[in-house]
Amino acid sequence: MDKALFERLLYEEENSLLDFKEGQYRFVKAGEDEKSELLKDILGFANAWRRSEAYILIGVEDIRGGRGNVKGIADAEHLDDHSLQQFVNNLTNRPVRFHYEAFGFESKQVGIIRIEEQARPIYLKRDYGKLKKEKIYVRRGSSTDPTKPASPEEIAQMGASPGQPTAEILVEFADTNGDNALGKHIALETEICQIPTREEIPNLERPKKIHPQLGIDLANLCFDLRNNLNTDYFRERAWFELQHRFFQPIRLVVKNIGQVAANNVHVELGIPIAPGLGVKNSSEMPNPPRRKNEIFTESFIKSIRSASQEPGETTLDQNTDRVRIDVHCGNIQPGRRVWSEVFYMCKHESGELSLFGSIFADNLPQPKELELIVSASVIKTQMTVEDLCSLPELEE
Repeated sequence: MDKALFERLLYEEENSLLDFKEGQYRFVKAGEDEKSELLKDILGFANAWRRSEAYILIGVEDIRGGRGNVKGIADAEHLDDHSLQQFVNNLTNRPVRFHYEAFGFESKQVGIIRIEEQARPIYLKRDYGKLKKEKIYVRRGSSTDPTKPASPEEIAQMGASPGQPTAEILVEFADTNGDNALGKHIALETEICQIPTREEIPNLERPKKIHPQLGIDLANLCFDLRNNLNTDYFRERAWFELQHRFFQPIRLVVKNIGQVAANNVHVELGIPIAPGLGVKNSSEMPNPPRRKNEIFTESFIKSIRSASQEPGETTLDQNTDRVRIDVHCGNIQPGRRVWSEVFYMCKHESGELSLFGSIFADNLPQPKELELIVSASVIKTQMTVEDLCSLPELEE
């Protein structure tokens, strides 16, 4: 879903291709009767007489004769696409080709269920909630009436296969610490922290070990080339805190939601160069400093990359006009996902930033346009030398 298509759908009336829902379906911890409402609508669209994809827009109020009113839903109300797929396709005679997407519009979250044109009829293998097995539920006009399933004549006409399927790729933000998709709109909080100057920050000193008889500091007599004191520890820690509070991690997930494998997939995002905006990859971010120097540092180890390109490998390319983010995904089988490497972004002022780009694949008829939105809120803080020196030790 892109912003232009969503805007067009808001001006359409409910029909055999479109339905508006003000609130989210009852699904998580719901009973069969409640969940069968969602199941009915998906089956109704899947069996409907139509020549293009159908959409259910969740969080939108239907306004007769006018533009749909986007009320939105809470982030926590979004449904998990994988759970929905399992729920529906465990009950039906054949897999239903549909997808749930979290979509951001006008600073609000909307749920979108897209139902592809597909082979019919599709029916339940057993009774479920208010629905009966082997009944062909069909959406006619603006509703699906469970008391009026398809007639034998309609069923006889169902069976014409749609055209040759093409690759269908979805790109969303992802949790940087897990596998969850977060939709196409995320909120980041960046912190501009004023730190002490290098001259104000003290050296890290080795704890003294005074010999009781000799009265000399034994620590100064010990020197370990592999593990000696890092006197710049507090200055490195200040730089680490400054960068990691300002630059926030971002990760993408690329999913094949079509019916055929997507070959040689890669995603490009472009970010215009602007004052107060920055983008870095992981290797450019400072690593946690250590109180003792080490020969093989984490940054040295991270700099060693495999000669072969791994799925999800992410590169940044910058010129005077823009930063381009490339995610190389390789071949993606239907239903499979590829996660990008983490990259970092900062913004000096609060506000929204649109990331425009394209999705490429050998078996996409043409590149698919892409828009992701970052809402940034900026706070300003100050750190004293005392604050810096009392920070807890960072984990390895």
